Amino acid sequence: MKLPEFSVKKKVTTSMMAAILVVLGAISFTRLGLDFFPDLEFPTVSVITAYSGASSTDIENVLTRPLEQVVSSVNRVKKVTSQTSEGVSVISIEFEWGTNLDFAAQDVRDQIGLSKQYLPEAAAEPLVMKFSFSQFPVIFYGITSDIPAMKLQTVIEDEVAPRLERIDGVASARVFSMDEREILVDVDKASLESRGLTLDQIMTALRAENLNLPAGNIVERYTDILVRTMGEFTGLDDIRRTVVGMSAAGEPVYVADVAEVKDTLKEMRYASRIQGQNGVYLIVSKRSGANTQIASSAVKKEIEALKGTIPGNPVFHVAMDQGDMIEQVTSNTVTNAWQGGLLAILLIFLFLRNWRPTFIISLAIPLSIITTFIALYAAGYTLNLLTLGGLALGIGMLVDNAIVVIENVYRHLEEGEGADQASIAGAGEVGMAITASTLTTIAVFFPMIFASGVTGKMTQALGLSIAFSLIASLFVALTVVPLSTSLLFRSKMSLKAIAKAPEERQFAKAKALYRKWLDKALHHRRWVVGGALLALVVSLAIVPFLGTEFMPAQDQDMILLKVRMPVGTALEETDRVVAMVENIMSAMPEITMISAQSGSQVEQDAGDAASAFSNAGTHEGLLWTGLVKRDKRQYSDKEILERIRRKLPNLRGVKFEAIDMSQMLLGGSSAPVEIKLFGKDLPTLKGQADQIVQLITGVEGVRDLTHTMAAGKPEVQIHIDRERAYRLGLSVYQVANTVQTATLGKVATRYREGSDEIDVRLRFKEKYRDSLDEVRGIPLRTAAGQTIYLEQVADVTSGEGPIMINRENQARRVSVTANIVDRDLGSVVRDIKGRLAGFEKGLPPGYFLEYGGAYEQMSEAFLILAGAFALAILLVYMIMASQFEHFVHPFIIMFTVPLGIIGVILGLLVTGRTLNLAALIGVIMLAGIAVNNGIVMIDYINQLIKRGVDKREAILQGATTRLRAVLLTALTTILASLPMAFSRSSGSEFRAPMGVAIAFGLTTTTFLTLFVIPVIYSLFNKIRFKEKKAPA
Repeated sequence: MKLPEFSVKKKVTTSMMAAILVVLGAISFTRLGLDFFPDLEFPTVSVITAYSGASSTDIENVLTRPLEQVVSSVNRVKKVTSQTSEGVSVISIEFEWGTNLDFAAQDVRDQIGLSKQYLPEAAAEPLVMKFSFSQFPVIFYGITSDIPAMKLQTVIEDEVAPRLERIDGVASARVFSMDEREILVDVDKASLESRGLTLDQIMTALRAENLNLPAGNIVERYTDILVRTMGEFTGLDDIRRTVVGMSAAGEPVYVADVAEVKDTLKEMRYASRIQGQNGVYLIVSKRSGANTQIASSAVKKEIEALKGTIPGNPVFHVAMDQGDMIEQVTSNTVTNAWQGGLLAILLIFLFLRNWRPTFIISLAIPLSIITTFIALYAAGYTLNLLTLGGLALGIGMLVDNAIVVIENVYRHLEEGEGADQASIAGAGEVGMAITASTLTTIAVFFPMIFASGVTGKMTQALGLSIAFSLIASLFVALTVVPLSTSLLFRSKMSLKAIAKAPEERQFAKAKALYRKWLDKALHHRRWVVGGALLALVVSLAIVPFLGTEFMPAQDQDMILLKVRMPVGTALEETDRVVAMVENIMSAMPEITMISAQSGSQVEQDAGDAASAFSNAGTHEGLLWTGLVKRDKRQYSDKEILERIRRKLPNLRGVKFEAIDMSQMLLGGSSAPVEIKLFGKDLPTLKGQADQIVQLITGVEGVRDLTHTMAAGKPEVQIHIDRERAYRLGLSVYQVANTVQTATLGKVATRYREGSDEIDVRLRFKEKYRDSLDEVRGIPLRTAAGQTIYLEQVADVTSGEGPIMINRENQARRVSVTANIVDRDLGSVVRDIKGRLAGFEKGLPPGYFLEYGGAYEQMSEAFLILAGAFALAILLVYMIMASQFEHFVHPFIIMFTVPLGIIGVILGLLVTGRTLNLAALIGVIMLAGIAVNNGIVMIDYINQLIKRGVDKREAILQGATTRLRAVLLTALTTILASLPMAFSRSSGSEFRAPMGVAIAFGLTTTTFLTLFVIPVIYSLFNKIRFKEKKAPA
């Protein structure tokens, strides 16, 4: 028993099946996560190693290079990049897509563990981290208050963070501020020398005196009593009273005699403001798989409930809210979907002029979508820009199968059959045809399963949502539709009654006119085919004028602006310029929040050091600004940024660079244009990078042009005379360690206060470390107990060293980066390549250029989609060949695909869109949709020829008869795509190109199919006819 027969004869069972699908779909919908993108777990593992006080060159030699060699041996490694700066090494290992990152990260840890003995003892333990898009903060607050930042941090950690972490879906609520408390033992060098003591003695004493140790147990009168030595510091006075040595007179020397003990903050080499005030930051992350929008809403609701109860009355400023962005994007996508669905239903009603078939056909949309939720949940997908976009794009196609079934059921009713029999026969006859038609549309997405990288992840999510919905629509068309027609079409209904309507008479005239034009086209076949080919050639010639890019730029509710001062600029000067930019921004009504950071911490947290938003030193600043929601502001984020650029002061040596968040979230660089220059010598690389910047300065659309090889940072270089030091009983390590303690300071121990542990740092007072002479005078204790000075065993000179060293695949690299305004990526890179052609040929041996960033991603994506498109065409041909049992007829129908490309190109040109990943996905989708009209037409023409109708008449009659079905199925898809194609709401940058490709492409392919396909069919038949007659 076939599905249509089963559904009609088992009406209750079929109804219950539909009800079960609705219930399961509703349950699945409530459990589906809501995100911006699919869960993009980039196959990247980072190794972060801190080495306080070490220069970038030293860290490159003793940490980065050895670790690179070790991790490169791990299986399935694709690329290894690193960034080495003062005090930290960050290595990123990119694996092949599909690699199990848990196993890969463990392999990296194992390899590092085997070579750990060769790393510097003073370096921190290498931290191995993997990154997932789900780890990106759900919501990011800047918090200000009248109380000091340190106290505010404690308040938020105690009163707010625990409450937020109890929320379902929230993984962590992390609070941090730029102010960090420490106990400073500020040593007076003169007092230290006068008592014959050294820094090492103070360090040893502090560590030895600050501890609690268990001493075992004693039993007294049957009671077991624990014995403990209580020696931990309980206050600053305990530190001050610590004995560090004995004087010549035999009196104890205390810490207070040689140093000042202060409860203070870590050295200020950074400054931070939120809305012009000191404050703290609160970052909330969600658990993997949790609904981002629900988690964000719950966090905001909880904070609203806490307001007024938190000490200090803090003000919460939203710097970034993923939940809000997702809500905007998803609601706009849903709006596009229901608008498109409504237009499709209205069109069906206008064509059929009857509520019964319109109602039945309309059922296909909600039932198919609800059923799709079950498949998405089972496959582990979330509702996001791609899956919802796929559903919105597929709305118009969901009714196609139902339309075909309804039309055929009507035909059987006209022949006098009862409602049940007409429903069974009508659906059964077209079952194979609509199955093949559905499969051709689904087939174009099958190659995307094999696509890799970001492109693969995104196309898979989009394609599967459409495929699931089309399979659901096919099931609905073969079960629910025949059931509904058998119930609602009880009386013998006929389309002839509708023919009396004025609208039907007008359509009859249209059919007659179409037959007349088609007859003329068949008499002028060469002109028709030649005209179509000419239109294709002209449209392809337009492609270079469209422009190309990887992904359309997203209009976001935030702007990130980096300020770069000359290397070595003091914090105060950098902060002055940052404050100047703050004032410019604060005067703009579109900006709601400004978080400004100048400089960097002396010792960065490992996670912060790996962040793209961290500053490289006191010469850099970062401004993170929140914007008014997109639908409530006049200008886009790019236009606002351009207005900011025009107002920025023209200061010598100062550069401003906008950070492209959308590119970074998709695994790209912070700017769309990246030119990578490889070589060995750092000065040569810098000189060549400077030349590249000069050569491409002035390229239209280029902004924020800079490179990663900044000028050398001023530094004091200490060259130890090993022989002289050895004779005095000193090692290089002992000398370097003493210098580090004196200048940078070292944590001697930790002071416990309640649940907090505070660093106790030992160092010289500032006046003993603020010049070359003072550094030369740092005292050292020889093996014989004598005091000497640094200059006696080392040459202390001024110099400069690289502030940051970038490497890729174990070779040094400098990147020239730029942003783009009012131009497409492909055109800008083409102009840059033209300017650098001569320069590239003249590079020294061993030096070469590569183009990275969004251009590299675009090239890879276009190559992947080109292969997917070719495979999709092959699969569509195979399905049609199987359906027709013919090798030639599918070729005829395949001509609809290039006809559709004409519309795609014209549509992108008219709407001002570029050729990008989204547009190309639309082209691939079109390949599966466009052939459906040809299938319907050619199938019926073949049926007429088999009945003995003359071939020319069969073409005219078949094309004219199928005119309504072709127009109705095509127009429903076109109209359903229009709201998305012309949307200007949040998230439309990605959706719109797909909508344009389908709406305009299907328009041209439908119009041209009505004439070109019959003409080509007649040509092919004429050739075959002559071949058959030749032997006679």
